[in-house]
Amino acid sequence: MDSTFTLLDLGWQAYFQQQLSLDDLESNRIARICSKTGSNYELVTESGFFTLEDHLDMPDMAIGDWVVADTDNNFLRLLESSSTFENIASNIDTVFLICALNQDFNLTLIKRYLELTHNAQADAVVILTKADTCEDAAEKRAQVEKLDPLLIVETVNALDADSLRCLSPLLKKGKTIALLGAVGSGKSALINTLMQTTAEGKAKRNIGDSGALKIMPSGAILLDTAGMRELQLAEFDSSTIANFADMIALEKQCRFTDCRHEGEPGCAIKAAVKANQIDEQRVADFLLLRNEDGDDDQVTKSKPQEKFYRSAQSDIRARKHSSAE
Repeated sequence: MDSTFTLLDLGWQAYFQQQLSLDDLESNRIARICSKTGSNYELVTESGFFTLEDHLDMPDMAIGDWVVADTDNNFLRLLESSSTFENIASNIDTVFLICALNQDFNLTLIKRYLELTHNAQADAVVILTKADTCEDAAEKRAQVEKLDPLLIVETVNALDADSLRCLSPLLKKGKTIALLGAVGSGKSALINTLMQTTAEGKAKRNIGDSGALKIMPSGAILLDTAGMRELQLAEFDSSTIANFADMIALEKQCRFTDCRHEGEPGCAIKAAVKANQIDEQRVADFLLLRNEDGDDDQVTKSKPQEKFYRSAQSDIRARKHSSAE
C-alpha cells in the first residue's frame, strides 16, 4: 500500500492551516481520518498510517476529518471541519448530485439532495446523466437551473469520456468530492469513467485499506463510504408523519397492494389527484419518501421508511380513536 502522500494530496487547505498553533507546526502531526472500523480510526499523515482507538473523552469524528496528534500518535484535538454530513463524512468540498435523464428524473429528489448538501455546508453540482438517451435533456436541465441561478448543472453521458470533460475544472488536485444519487442514476458508471480518463497514465490510489478515500488520476479525492452511499433523505419527524398519514390511508384503497401509483389501474392516489382532492406535488413528495433508494423491480423500505409506515399507521389509529370518542 502506497504510504507516500503530501498534505495537499490528502486535501489540506488554508482553512485548516489557519487553525494550527505554533506547537502544531513545530512538534505535532497533522492527520486525516481515512476509515473507521468498530472503535478504531485509521489515519494518514505525510509519514504514513496509524490507528487511534475511540475513547469517551474524544469528540465524534467521521471519515474526512482532520486531527492533530503528537509524535507518539496520541490524539490531541480535532480541527473544525469545512463541511459535515453528521456522523458520516466531513470536509467534502463538492458533492455531485446525480440524476438520470430518463423516467427516473425527479426534480423533488434533486431539491432534497440540494438541501442536504447545503445544510452540510458543501458545494453542490447537479450532474444529469444518460443525456444520450433523452430527447428533452435541455428542458429538464432548465428545470433544474431554475432551482438556483448560481447552481452548476451539467448534462453528460457517464460512459463517454469526452462528455465528462466539463467536470475537469471541478476535479482539481486536493479537492474532496462525493456523489449522491438514487440507485440507477449512473454513479458507478461516472466514477469508473472519471477514474480512467481524468489524466492519462496516472492511476488512482487508495488512501488506506478501506478505499473510502481515493486519489483520482486528476488529483482530486473521492470520498466514497457506505454511509454516503446509503444516506437516507427521509428523516421523519412527527409533523411529517402526521402530514402523510392520510396518504397512507388512501394508499390502502388501491386495487393492488404493491401499487406504486405510477399509472396502475385502480390507483386510489392517482384518482384523488385527477379529482383535485390532493395536490400532485404533495403526492410526488410522498412517493419520494416512500420509494427512495428502491430498485427497479421492487419497492424496498429502509429502516427510516419502516419507521415512517409504523408511525403513520399509529397516527391513523389514534385519529380514528379520537373521532370515536
